[in-house]
Amino acid sequence: MLEQTLEREPPLEQEQQAIYPGCWTSWFDTDNPTATGDWETLFAIRQRFKICEKPLQIEVQTTAGGSVASTGDVISVSDTTTGFVCENKKQNKTRMCSDYRVRFMCPVEFCHPKGCWTDWFNRDHPSGTGDWETLEHLHNEHPGKICENPLFLEAQTTTGGSVASTGDVISINSPSIGFVCINDVQTSGTCENYKVRFYCPEEFCVPKGCWTDWFDRDNPSGTGDWETLEHLHNEHPGKICENPLFLEAQTTTGGSVASTGDVISINSPSSGFVCINDVQTSGTCEDYKVRFYCPEEFCVPKGCWTDWFDRDNPSGTGDWETLEHLHNEHPGKICENPLFLEAQTTTGGSVASTGDVISINSPSSGFVCINDVQTSGTCEDYQVRFYCPEEFCVPKGCWTDWFDRDNPSGTGDWETLEHLYIEYPGKICETPLQIEVQTTSGNSVASTGDVIAVSDTSTGFGCKNSDQSTPFCADYKVRFFCPEEFCQPKGCWTKWFDRDNPGGTGDWELLSNLIDENPGKVCESPLQIEARTTSGNSVTSTGDVIAVFDSSNGFVCKISDQSGGYCDDYEVRFFCPEDFCKNKGCWTDWFDRDNPSGTGDWETLEHLYIEYPGKICETPLQIEVQTTSGNSVASTGDVIAVADTNNGFACRNMDQTGSMCHDYKVRFRCPLKFCIPKEIF
Repeated sequence: MLEQTLEREPPLEQEQQAIYPGCWTSWFDTDNPTATGDWETLFAIRQRFKICEKPLQIEVQTTAGGSVASTGDVISVSDTTTGFVCENKKQNKTRMCSDYRVRFMCPVEFCHPKGCWTDWFNRDHPSGTGDWETLEHLHNEHPGKICENPLFLEAQTTTGGSVASTGDVISINSPSIGFVCINDVQTSGTCENYKVRFYCPEEFCVPKGCWTDWFDRDNPSGTGDWETLEHLHNEHPGKICENPLFLEAQTTTGGSVASTGDVISINSPSSGFVCINDVQTSGTCEDYKVRFYCPEEFCVPKGCWTDWFDRDNPSGTGDWETLEHLHNEHPGKICENPLFLEAQTTTGGSVASTGDVISINSPSSGFVCINDVQTSGTCEDYQVRFYCPEEFCVPKGCWTDWFDRDNPSGTGDWETLEHLYIEYPGKICETPLQIEVQTTSGNSVASTGDVIAVSDTSTGFGCKNSDQSTPFCADYKVRFFCPEEFCQPKGCWTKWFDRDNPGGTGDWELLSNLIDENPGKVCESPLQIEARTTSGNSVTSTGDVIAVFDSSNGFVCKISDQSGGYCDDYEVRFFCPEDFCKNKGCWTDWFDRDNPSGTGDWETLEHLYIEYPGKICETPLQIEVQTTSGNSVASTGDVIAVADTNNGFACRNMDQTGSMCHDYKVRFRCPLKFCIPKEIF
């Protein structure tokens, strides 16, 4: 597109002008010709002003603005090495020079020290219509290698010659567009082959990261000063990243390395810094300290940013986005002790760009801008977010099942919490912590290219067909991450059920069938489902494609979905609400029939039935286990061989790192019919 446009239209005049990679200094007039002449030397200028080490050009004119040529003076020196000198004794008539001023062109590094040059790029050759080193093409062909908005462009031939030396007419030479030389406008018929590089702002050049503290582990009283990375890692564990990006060294009094005149043997972020006494003319190195620049992941503790919050507008006394108020208005959405705070205007502008005086900007207090202290009289409207520790970001909790309540055949695909709560009562917590969305085929939202109307934990998910370039949204499903108290509700697990074998169309452990076939054994609306093979292996270990696996419908593995032509044989159990567990039976006494002094602690139903006849029902609904002293099984750290309502409980000594199990007791929840005397029925 750009190439075709330039071939049809003449280039702009400003684009024809080469952009020299540098800047002019101010004008300097350090001398008058009343003595021996006018001496505007670099040496004299540097005594009073800051100027670059190696100027690129010099420009001279009279203090009245006239050209040197207009004066007729004989000039002794006028170059970038010495400066400018006009000697009175060399003038023919007046014996006195005019009064001059000078300025110098300095390299871009001097003009804009916070930045860097990219590599050289040569993407095109002039064998076609010309040499097209455009920024658009270079961005595409070298992603991430050039900043979005370069400050300067430098071009030269691939052999290192200047653009001016070629005599080529340059159509475009602009840091915002790139460099173009068109063959048709050259007298020779063909452009030279060019390469380009760009000068980028500091934020592009320096990767996000941080400097460590200063370290001074050695003194030069021995063989020298050894501030090596290996030693520093050992002596300051965790204080320096494994692979520093940069190293900075200076004397312990703050002087630069260059100012010492020392010969430095090693000065590398991968090795550290070494100065050896034997190679110094003075015989001894200075005493140095070093610090390292580390990547962002080393600097910023693991954690996460919250959502943006805008709780206040500046229509009152100002904009008060305080942590105290935000905690009250958005419970659970911000950690107690944020690590960082970021603020911006509600339109996305930086705080600095507003010019507002900010009264409070602290992760521990929040953000406050007060109208009375602004020159404009009113603050901008701000929003804030907080960076929280990892333990806040990954809260204890659980994901719900996937839900797909709507198809995009109407106005769109609406998987909103309002509707989901109604259609799946008890399946989603009141205040979800996270939302995850994907297509019903398992692809990411980003891969669809759809414009999403809403996707958050307050509303749920919505995709409107009217927002799309295609006729319809993709078909989506959602799930939510809920707090721990929702994930571990009070209730009970049923026993394991295996109602079907995979010899027909597959293994169908549907909830509706299980309720019909096991009356009173499974609740109508289970909260969770768990499945495994009848041999005790996990579902994922089989590699089977599972058609249905949720607490609302049960579990289905279809043979037609499997590459191997068959499913494993599965069993399922369900977690039921507390009211189902309480109202459908009673707990037995505690039983402790065995001690772990033999092969382990065996509180099995087989033995308990024999030793306590009539005390335990034939089909227990639940089992509960604890140590004889009343502690939980989890607190012991023992590896448990079995703990279910079919077999009872067993802990084998041979499975333990401590060689012996704890001593356990068990009890069982039995159906209501077992609990109530027979004469009542």
